[in-house]
Formats: sequence, structure tokens, C-alpha cells
Amino acid sequence: MKILHVDTEKGWRGGEQQLLYLVKGLREKGITSAVACRTGDELFKKCKKEGIETVPLKGNQTSDILRLGYIGRKFDIIHAHSAKGHTISALSKKLHRKPVVYTRRVDYRPRKNRLTYLKYKNTDKIVSITEAVRRIVLESFPFLTNRTEVIYSSVDVRDIERKVKSEIVENIKKELNGNPTVGTLAALTEQKDIPNLIEASKKVLEKLTNGKFFVFGEGKLRKKLQKIINSKGISKSFILYGFVDDIVNYTKALDVFVLPSKNEGLGSSLLVAMVLKVPVVSTNVGGTGEVVENEETGLLVPPNNPELLADAIVRIVTDRELSNHLVEKAYNLVTKKFSVDRMVNSYVELYREVLSGKQLL
Repeated sequence: MKILHVDTEKGWRGGEQQLLYLVKGLREKGITSAVACRTGDELFKKCKKEGIETVPLKGNQTSDILRLGYIGRKFDIIHAHSAKGHTISALSKKLHRKPVVYTRRVDYRPRKNRLTYLKYKNTDKIVSITEAVRRIVLESFPFLTNRTEVIYSSVDVRDIERKVKSEIVENIKKELNGNPTVGTLAALTEQKDIPNLIEASKKVLEKLTNGKFFVFGEGKLRKKLQKIINSKGISKSFILYGFVDDIVNYTKALDVFVLPSKNEGLGSSLLVAMVLKVPVVSTNVGGTGEVVENEETGLLVPPNNPELLADAIVRIVTDRELSNHLVEKAYNLVTKKFSVDRMVNSYVELYREVLSGKQLL
């Protein structure tokens, strides 16, 4: 079995990490993969480092469709991992004549236009990373009922735990210098709703005056967000820290991990925090409620409600018994339901189903 994975994203986010988990897991099972991605971008570099075959894409839709149409003939399945990757995979199908699988990771509705309809119609299997994402797909395209499946995103528990170094964590805690330290891992985009966390932090700091908030990530909204922070007079307590490569030890150094988003397919950063036994607070959007069971594996609050978000953060910091309960339940959930092995095995079963002699769409 040979799988060509397609991802045209420029940066490195949760979807790209999931793709790399999958390809490495497939390799351990003796299944050959190659990754078609943009030359020189982060996914390309990481694949090269891991010894994974790459197919360079240019980011030009027409040329990439033709390239996939030619290269794809050498593989058994074309598996798209991003929206644009889905487009070029589905539109090149008449050329490569191979089954197309698409993993959808976002919880907003697909665009209603002819191109979107065409590419979904020409896709053999749509994988959604949560039940919430699957419902949205079927609301837009009811004819896909028998072609959809849920395979949850995952985390490599053993790898994450192996990366934790107590000395590094203690040094980071001293560097962050907050009591408590509250943080999130997020691209600085509208979706992640950092203003929600900024507003909540103002309220938290009224009760926990020595607290500090950190956002690990970069994005086009940095200047806008910094202006909001400055206008609130909390620039010394709310830090746009920027991108960090060692996200495991930085997350472990936090007292609370917060996901303040407007929408999420799942929120894989929640899974990392849960493995590290850092208590989580999340907005109840998209598939986050399938990860965070309120009062059991974390605290859920409505989106765009900084008052309730602030209350949840304060509650976790001040109620040690609650915090201990949440992290133990969360760790058990992740190891059972969101492991890489479980995800990889589910994809192998799906690939076999697709290749079981069913006629191409």
C-alpha cells in the first residue's frame, strides 16, 4: 500500500503535526508514504529530517494539479490534509484515477459554490476529526452520509512525556515569573480569539495580582493585539511571547492552559496540555466538548464570554482539589481515546476499505 499525503499549508500548525504523526505511524506498520507539500516550508523540512519522501509543490493551483495528476499514478490513495490540498487532489483525479481521502479539521461550513461541490463529490472518503465537524459536513452535503467517518486527532503521549525535562521546566517557570502563569498555544488569528483572553485576564488580575498571561505563537494580528493589551494597561502581565520550538516544556511550566477560540475542529493543543497534566479551560466550540468534559477533564465556558472565562481560570488556580481531579481524568481520557496508535490503526482500516474493490466515484 502506497499513500500520497497532500498538504499545501505554509506554516506549521496542528494539522501538519497530525500528518507527521500519521506518516511515521504508517511507516512503523510497513506502509509506504510520501508527502506532497510546498518546497522549503516547515512541513517539507520536517519530512526531510525524518527521512520521509517529499513531492515538491509550487503553490500554483494549475501546475500542482498537473503534478499530482502525474505523480499520483504511482500511489494507491491520495490523502489530502488541507483545504487547498483537497482541491488539487480532487481536481487531479481524472488524471491519476486514484481514490481520494480528505481529512477535514475545521468546524466552519464549506463554501457553497460549484467548485466546493465538485471536489466533495469526487472524494471517496471524508474523515472528520470530531463528530461536530462531521455534522457540519453533512449539513452542507447530505449525500456524503455513507462516505464520512470520524477519526479523532491524536497526541504521541510517550514522545511528549519523553521531552519533559524538569530542570528546563523550572528554568522556564523562573523566566515566566508569574503566580499563577496562564497560557495558550495559538496562532495570532481571528479564530483563536485572543482578545477574549485579554479581556478575561484583566478580570483575573483583579483577584490574582501576581498572575501573568502568555500566548505562544505568531500571526498577522500581533500589532493589533499588542495595542489592545497596551490600552488595558496590562502589558507587563500579558505577554505575546512569540513562537517557541520547545512547546512541551513551556506548556508544562504553566499553571493553567486556556483555549479561548471562536471555533475549533478539536483543539489538539488541549491534548498536549492534558498529557502534561496541566489543567485546561476551553470555550465550548466545535469539537472541544468532545475532549473537555466540563467538571471532569477540564472546564468549559461559552465563547466570547470573558467574565466566565476569568471565573474558570480563578477557580482552577484557587481550588487545588478540583485541579487535581481534572488533570487525572484528562490524562486517562487522552491515553485511551486520543493516542497516535489508535489514530493510525483507524486510518489503516479506512485505507483498506477504500481499496477493497469499490468503484471510484
